[in-house]
Amino acid sequence: LSRFIEENTNNIPDYAIVAVDESQLYNITLELIDAGVKNILIEKPAGINNFQIKDLKTKSGTDCKLFVAYNRRFYQSVKKCKELIDVSDGPININFTFTEWPHLVDFSSYTEEELEKFFLCNSSHVPETVFYLAGHPKELVSYTSGDLSWHTSSCTFAGAGITQNNITINYNAHWSSAGRWGIEIDLPGSKLILRPLEKLQIQKKGSLEIEEIILEKAKIDLDYKPGLYEEVKSFLGDQKDLCTIDEQIENFKWFYKIANYSDGE
Repeated sequence: LSRFIEENTNNIPDYAIVAVDESQLYNITLELIDAGVKNILIEKPAGINNFQIKDLKTKSGTDCKLFVAYNRRFYQSVKKCKELIDVSDGPININFTFTEWPHLVDFSSYTEEELEKFFLCNSSHVPETVFYLAGHPKELVSYTSGDLSWHTSSCTFAGAGITQNNITINYNAHWSSAGRWGIEIDLPGSKLILRPLEKLQIQKKGSLEIEEIILEKAKIDLDYKPGLYEEVKSFLGDQKDLCTIDEQIENFKWFYKIANYSDGE
């Protein structure tokens, strides 16, 4: 990248997508900002700690727009879910879980710091989607227990709170037990279920039956990595529904609380 910038100082692109390992996101993005790129889409979480996230915001100033690539926002299932929420009286409660499968983690592809912040590097997709649909928390009580050899801050997570839109939320995850990612959204008269997140199901009040909602543009999430096409289209277009660096700074406040992280401050 440094060589490319040096050889193209008079032909720097207006748009760049950063898709490197988490430990390199910060440095690569800084190089692009310094080179004069005006729009940058950064693989989540954009930085490995609070300092990096806030410094990217500071360095970008008013000349560069930074976005964090949370592609779950652009799943056809999540887009349809948002439509149904918007035409309803709003969620009553949202429950989510982000249990990971450590037996499938390729430890050789992560640094020690990335593994210690695995919630940021991987699990944060789930609460970020919830915050996108329901607003950031204004109150949150979190509990953690246990640890893993590679993730010492915790391995069991539970908590509850209320968002800025006055929607109650609750969550749990158990990285040493069984489970998967999932989101359940209680609406007046029905429950929307994203489990897996690529599919949307509905359960109506008074019924035990769970029905899958047919997604009109589902093929786009089969032809490409789910959410990726719509996300890049937005980035190169109106940039609607992307996670901004300001949102990610707010996200980190709650991610750290959920995962029991600290930067030693």
